[in-house]
Amino acid sequence: MLAHQSTIFARLAQEFGGGAAFVDTATDDWHSLDCRSTLAAHFGVTGQRALFLLDEQGVVRWKTVVPPGQDLQSGQVLAALEALYTSPATAENEKPEGGRLSRRTFVTATLAATALLLLPSCGNSSTDKPTAATAAAGASGDQVSVVLTINGQSHHLQLDPRVALLDALRENLHLTGTKKGCDHGQCGACTVHLDGQSALSCLTLAVMSQGKRITTIEGLARGEELHPVQAAFLAHDAFQCGYCTPGQIMAAAALLQDPHTPTGSAVELREAMSGNLCRCAAYPNIIAAIQAVQRA
Repeated sequence: MLAHQSTIFARLAQEFGGGAAFVDTATDDWHSLDCRSTLAAHFGVTGQRALFLLDEQGVVRWKTVVPPGQDLQSGQVLAALEALYTSPATAENEKPEGGRLSRRTFVTATLAATALLLLPSCGNSSTDKPTAATAAAGASGDQVSVVLTINGQSHHLQLDPRVALLDALRENLHLTGTKKGCDHGQCGACTVHLDGQSALSCLTLAVMSQGKRITTIEGLARGEELHPVQAAFLAHDAFQCGYCTPGQIMAAAALLQDPHTPTGSAVELREAMSGNLCRCAAYPNIIAAIQAVQRA
């Protein structure tokens, strides 16, 4: 969907619970939502890929449904934009100049079409036939039964054997405290504990984690009582944006459990924690927090 006011999307999401792909031209952000939700049913496009153009009042100016196996034609988007941006409701600074579409309009249309085409193919499962590519993907990615013990609880999952532990935690179990940073094992944001040892969940297959005690940041505290490392991070202001903080805390907690961990030396602690990156550069406070736990 395209619109000029983000409040339109907020109102639609509040009323119908989401269900579209849209570009908010106020922020140039695009969002993909479930194609089988109440909102999709309201617009009559359940299980289908569809593109809508809305004006500032949220009135549908144009829509098109993309048949399974077909792509959206750029001419359709441009023709719809022409109609939308020449409407009385269009903002003055967004009108085409000299009879041509503005650059902002063209970029917005491109983003919308790209967002639509990047969405997973949606179709009526009872009538749509799988393509050869879909069948091949299914044959090469048969799911297996996996039992993961996470934070003291067992979880029975059906997963592709190639799924990383990080994705299983975030996408299947909704344990989103473990962060996806680089997804290449270089930043440490995805650090968890496997049998008490630090592990990069983005490089660990979920199927290989069976039989191990998995601890995530959600399971580090004991009820309302914070883990000493968590409390020290708060006391020493050892984070800024906070994105890397779960991985930093998990790595530090495992480090402090290791009897071979160096004590007192900031240089040695920095070396031991070098696998966890902080783009905000809160390193001095992180080391201070770890040292405080050591002293305690």
